[in-house]
Amino acid sequence: MSEKDFDLAQALAEVRGAYRLLHAYHRRLCDLLQMTDEFLSERGFEFNRWAPLNVARIPQSKKPFFRPEQWAWDLTPAYQVECSWRGSNKGTHYKVHIHAIADTGYDDSCDGEPDPVRFEAAKTTVSEIRIGLYRTKSKKPDWSAAWEPLSRIKNRKDGAEHKVRVGGDEYTHRYFDVNLAELGDEGAVKEKLLLPLDRWRLISS
Repeated sequence: MSEKDFDLAQALAEVRGAYRLLHAYHRRLCDLLQMTDEFLSERGFEFNRWAPLNVARIPQSKKPFFRPEQWAWDLTPAYQVECSWRGSNKGTHYKVHIHAIADTGYDDSCDGEPDPVRFEAAKTTVSEIRIGLYRTKSKKPDWSAAWEPLSRIKNRKDGAEHKVRVGGDEYTHRYFDVNLAELGDEGAVKEKLLLPLDRWRLISS
């Protein structure tokens, strides 16, 4: 066997190991989102949709991808994935967006296909959950219309509440992120992710 053949064999072994590790990440992600879905469902929320953010080859679907009967292995494209839920409480309507970001070093600023070689080193980046929360007392919420002025707020991601008006209706938005490394057990998931969602639901706009 030539040195070239040996290097290729070693590289392919690393690829196999990487796929197995990726599956473990996707399994953890599915379990986390399943826990979130059950928590929100118990409070009257309905799953709205999911879609990958970094690829366009998988069609958007209203069917949750994280159900126990679904294979986590099917989620290889989920480098960045978005899920959303909708609910209401005492006349206030809510929307919850959760973005799972496997690598904050992702960079699509160059033309064409993103090149991981140009990404920031993996050891200096993180994997995180990004949460967008919305609420309004509008009788017929127009979330897309509200997003237009919200998206232009420069400090929108500072963790504070930001308000905009669309027609005669007020919309309130809050954004925060959580490092996945901080969600190692159910207690941490509840404290850092689920309880903030519940507090948002219980606040009247």
